[in-house]
Amino acid sequence: MSQKVIGVIDEVVKTATIIAKKRDWPVLPIDRNSPKGDFAIICFPAAKILKKDPSWIATEIGKILIDNEGVLSTETEKGYCNVTIDWNKIGADTILEIMGTNYGKGNVKKEKILIEHTSANPTGPFHMGRARNPIIGDSIARLLEYYGHDVSTEYYVNDTGRQAATLAFGVANYKGNGNGKKDHELVECYRSASEDLKNSEDAKSKIYEKMELIESGNKKVLNEVKDAAKMMLEGMKESLKILGTEAETYFHESDLISSGEVVKVIELLKKSNLCKEEKGAYYLDLAKENIAGRNQKFFFTRENGLSLYTTRDIAYHIDKFRRFDRALNILGEDHKLQSKLLGIALRELNSERPQALFYSFVNLPGGKMSTRAGRVVYLDDVMEQIVKLALEKLSETDLSNIDKEILAEQIGIGALRYNILKVQAEKGFTFNIDEALNLQGDSAPFAMYSHARASAILRNYSKNTPNCKLENSLVESEIRLLRTLSKWPNTVEKAVDNLAIHYIPNYIHTLASDFNQFYRDCPVIGNNNENFRINLVVCSKKILSESLSILGLKAPEIM
Repeated sequence: MSQKVIGVIDEVVKTATIIAKKRDWPVLPIDRNSPKGDFAIICFPAAKILKKDPSWIATEIGKILIDNEGVLSTETEKGYCNVTIDWNKIGADTILEIMGTNYGKGNVKKEKILIEHTSANPTGPFHMGRARNPIIGDSIARLLEYYGHDVSTEYYVNDTGRQAATLAFGVANYKGNGNGKKDHELVECYRSASEDLKNSEDAKSKIYEKMELIESGNKKVLNEVKDAAKMMLEGMKESLKILGTEAETYFHESDLISSGEVVKVIELLKKSNLCKEEKGAYYLDLAKENIAGRNQKFFFTRENGLSLYTTRDIAYHIDKFRRFDRALNILGEDHKLQSKLLGIALRELNSERPQALFYSFVNLPGGKMSTRAGRVVYLDDVMEQIVKLALEKLSETDLSNIDKEILAEQIGIGALRYNILKVQAEKGFTFNIDEALNLQGDSAPFAMYSHARASAILRNYSKNTPNCKLENSLVESEIRLLRTLSKWPNTVEKAVDNLAIHYIPNYIHTLASDFNQFYRDCPVIGNNNENFRINLVVCSKKILSESLSILGLKAPEIM
């Protein structure tokens, strides 16, 4: 909450505590997120001890608190004493606080944080099933940056393993489908090579030979595979750019091999007390690490001495902590075991370990998506479709065609991002385009329109924002909006502490709803309370803009 509101509530709570003490009552718990009023005093625990009706205790507390200068009203509901503070006395000061440049920002020790997100194998276009990864990763980065940290984002390019070697074999032996965008064109080469890998011993031998040559330091083959991955990545980057989620840097797995870092990791892991050997392959014995089944043998080399993906991932994370104070990985729920194994290996090397934020996959109406044999719904296709539908909805507006196209992309991509971010990451859900574009629902267009409406009021006012002062007592819609605005710092802090980005869109929807109710109930320009209400509009526009920006959404002035 705003500091002014916290101060008033703390004073009232202090009074309630003194009352309870004088009456020899036990300490009364406080609910600072009460659905009614600004906070609630919970009387059930005291009722059990005192053998009194909790409603009677709540009423008694309310009768006394109503005389407190910071209290506007009290209301007893069962065993709760719901308290509404007097916003008339603190409204102007709260507005001034919200206007401040640091409102909602954290008072934290600045950390250099690396967020690794997306990191999809460069073997084909992104599909919708994993669209959550770049959207969550980018938005978490924006959230932590807003809060005061020094944040960088990175994409780890897997360009040396079997899939990368298979892609290189496909590019060398097959033609793309000519669909224009590189990733859509080259995915056919990869699919053809994947079939060869399964069905042709000759192809399998050549692909595995590439892998061996790369690890033996053959620069020609390494560059061949790396170049194939770069070509595929060229098209994938275009998708991320449209989505607004392109990483700041790209770290290539192949560089860990060419620099010798992977060999160093292998040699260090061999010195671990957990290290054992089986037919020439080395592994960590995790039987005592609460790991089940065959995963108790965590192999970090093959029988022929080649490294595995996990070995290179260990080297990558050691490199991360040379560059940053803290590392956060955005991972699908299918990576939980792999993340745990990585942590054990890093512990054995006395390295710091990354945090992990896991998410469930997105479904579309019709069921889950597969990456096999072309049975996929591509992110590119969904982005194109949602922008097209947004443009259709703008067809009757007075905007120019160019402005309509710009706004349609902002609304369409914003709707996609918001619809994915509003659901808690750990929960699976089905993405629905119509729901995402619904102007009346919990959606990006609804929030964006609220910002545009605030902008329109300020354009019509056409004067500088006056110093805030209150002429008339606040009405319920003003109090509700002011109360929601005062909760922005708490919302940001909770989202940061829990790495839970869904708190932000949930807050945005409440703020947009409260602002629209205020708009319906409270004429602004020409009202006796115009001065205060204009300031309230400015604050609403400010927090809507900042919160939408954290989600990677534009806040349009006209809509």
